[in-house]
Amino acid sequence: MGNVLKFLLFKKGHYKYLIIWFMIIIFAFNMKMYFRETELNSITKRITETRDIDYLYKLPKIEHFHVDKYVLLTNSVALKGHFNYSGHKRSQVLQIDGLSNFINLAKPVLLPDEKFGGSVKRKDKYFKDERMVTDVNCRALIKGDKNELEKLKNEYTDWFHTRTAIEPKDYINMTGNCTQFVKQRGYIMHHLTTKEKNFPIAYSILMYKDVEQTERLLRAIYRPQNVYCIHVDSKSSEKIFRAMSNITSCFDNVFLTNKRLNILWGRLSVLSAELLCMEELWNKSITWKYFINLTGQEFPLRTNYELVRILQSYNGANDVEATIERANRYRWTWAGSPPHNTTAVKGSVHVAVQRGFVDYVLHDERAKGILKWAKRTFVPDETFFATLNHNPILNVPGSYRGLPETTMWNDSIKPFMARFKNWGGKLTNWPCKGKRVHGICVFGIADLPLLASRGEMFANKFHLEYEPRTLDCLEELLYNNSREEYRGNLGFDVRWYSQLGFVKNKIN
Repeated sequence: MGNVLKFLLFKKGHYKYLIIWFMIIIFAFNMKMYFRETELNSITKRITETRDIDYLYKLPKIEHFHVDKYVLLTNSVALKGHFNYSGHKRSQVLQIDGLSNFINLAKPVLLPDEKFGGSVKRKDKYFKDERMVTDVNCRALIKGDKNELEKLKNEYTDWFHTRTAIEPKDYINMTGNCTQFVKQRGYIMHHLTTKEKNFPIAYSILMYKDVEQTERLLRAIYRPQNVYCIHVDSKSSEKIFRAMSNITSCFDNVFLTNKRLNILWGRLSVLSAELLCMEELWNKSITWKYFINLTGQEFPLRTNYELVRILQSYNGANDVEATIERANRYRWTWAGSPPHNTTAVKGSVHVAVQRGFVDYVLHDERAKGILKWAKRTFVPDETFFATLNHNPILNVPGSYRGLPETTMWNDSIKPFMARFKNWGGKLTNWPCKGKRVHGICVFGIADLPLLASRGEMFANKFHLEYEPRTLDCLEELLYNNSREEYRGNLGFDVRWYSQLGFVKNKIN
């Protein structure tokens, strides 16, 4: 135990953890503590400034606990020892929880002594094996190893662009036994952490083709506490629809919309499909906290735990893209001005919004009026949500009071963190090492370092048939990160997200 204390006391910057350690011990052990708040602050200040550990032991009216043996668990410490009850030693075993960050710091530098009983990892009940792509080194590629990328291109020229796809008929056959399908495909059927359990997310997924890519997206974001609405385009083949229907039937919290629409870009059908899912998700569950809408060609950049922590840090704020300066104003010229003394705002169909926003969209008469106006515009899905979220006069829950202009991603005022898209424009001018289709970057395997470094929640876009190891390596990264979170490594820092301008300047 002394080695842990020495590390924390003398390692620069870590003495703060020592204070936390002893504060937890004082409270967790139910010691007889009679200090008033001012006295406690004085003690903390003295230890912080002087690093005088002996001062703590000299304090009166504290029952000290002497450690004979200690074991580091996943996010707690088990101690065997005794209190100094007037000199009487009575052996006890105590466990202090909530120390995952402390343990992660201590383990690499801990010098075991005669009291150290070892460290114990949580049994990986939901992660049987480390998910690894066996024929490429994903970790090296994510780190930007140019030699690994060149080796990959030289040795796997044909393979690099092709792979054996899982066809709709394969999914129809696999889902004949749902238990086996869920197991073979590696779905995580547990909430993993308490924070995730208590913060369910609602998703919509609009898909047209590529059952495998959509199913892999679902697998990457799936948790049993969340709820998922999938819309299959009416133009999709019967085999695609049947395969998706079979997949959803294997889960209680995944369903297809009760209607299928013919989705056409620029038309109302895109927005109509989103509203359809919003309504069915609203009726399906009363517990979800946020709504995120996706397409089948997107993929998460964050684990479910990280998504939950980001959304929690938003504290009810909506993440909706917006601009007036760069807006395509011709899109709503014919429709005139929107009602209720509001200003038309261009944005994106992609959003991450709180439950109250969805309630407003579905049930408020002002939202219905703006929807009626949006139906007369071109590309209404890029106008409706943005206009609702950036007109404070509407008093939409979680909406933004400030200037409706999305800023650079690393700006702290109003970046758009729900989605990473590389359009190559003023705000999104990053190199595209994949290929550009209609201006947007379809990410390739050389884009992995950029994707892994981003702070957004999801990325758009991916084509399964184009450099498919890009998705494979992202899957490996997210799966293994989720496993580490389950083991107790919960050090994801959300302070930057909580201080964003649209979070601090929201309507409650």
